[in-house]
Amino acid sequence: MTSHAYRAARLFVARHQPALRDAELLQRAIRKSISTSPEAFLKTVDDVDNKSMDYWEKEIDSSTWVVIQRRREVVGIAVSRWPDYEIDRDVDPTTTRFIESVWISPKLRRHGMGERLVRYLIEVECKRYEDVKQFLLCVFKENDRAIGLYERIGFMHELRVEYLMKLDAAANPSNLEANQAGRQEDLRQFGVAYRILRVTA
Repeated sequence: MTSHAYRAARLFVARHQPALRDAELLQRAIRKSISTSPEAFLKTVDDVDNKSMDYWEKEIDSSTWVVIQRRREVVGIAVSRWPDYEIDRDVDPTTTRFIESVWISPKLRRHGMGERLVRYLIEVECKRYEDVKQFLLCVFKENDRAIGLYERIGFMHELRVEYLMKLDAAANPSNLEANQAGRQEDLRQFGVAYRILRVTA
């Protein structure tokens, strides 16, 4: 049974329309991520090309997308999603989110941006929804770098899904301050900014 808070949050999100610019930005970023890292995604470039701009607007409207951006170019993406009402019946939608589609441009990897991006996404999602207590994600077992990244953040291997992180590990104030300082250093060193893809009122 769906909770009232869950239904209310879904209705609230549905009333907003994302800026078309961000929908186009997201579509281009997903296309680029799949073309540079096809082994990490279950979609193909053709799948992305076959989706209408309405699809990308709904993506922004129904989830929390964050990006790392240098001018108009997206060089990193990640999303936090509500549990699927049909598939994830054993997961409480008021307290749990799924992290997906984490990608950093190959030319900017190995600088800690992936870790800062995921920490930023968790921070943003927890500010939006105070009841969120844990994050789940799946990762291909061959993807050692991604597994290392998630374990450094505090995710632990679970049986039901690949990795689980309870919020107390990420909400440590020193972790939040260190991540913010790291994002500032990325701006200074690489000219990139971390931001949320926005919806308009």
